[in-house]
Amino acid sequence: MYVYYILRGTANKQAVEFEGDIDDEQFPNVDRTEGPDVVNAVVQKLAAEGTHGEWTECDLTNEYYDRDDTYVFFNKKWIRRSDIPLTNTR
Repeated sequence: MYVYYILRGTANKQAVEFEGDIDDEQFPNVDRTEGPDVVNAVVQKLAAEGTHGEWTECDLTNEYYDRDDTYVFFNKKWIRRSDIPLTNTR
């Protein structure tokens, strides 16, 4: 279960980073075990508060603080960085 986030991207052509806790009170009805769902909820919450940007990366930390998962915005969806397909650069 994810309990902490760090969201990175740009807003007004400036690099920005937001961080915070992920709990049931702030994110009701969000499955906190599903990274893409959590990142989408964080982005929606920030947008509702008036913070808009082009988000590119989000680190999620689990409840034991022993693992970080990094998600990136790839092909119009959030995907775990380790799951991004390798491309042929030849």
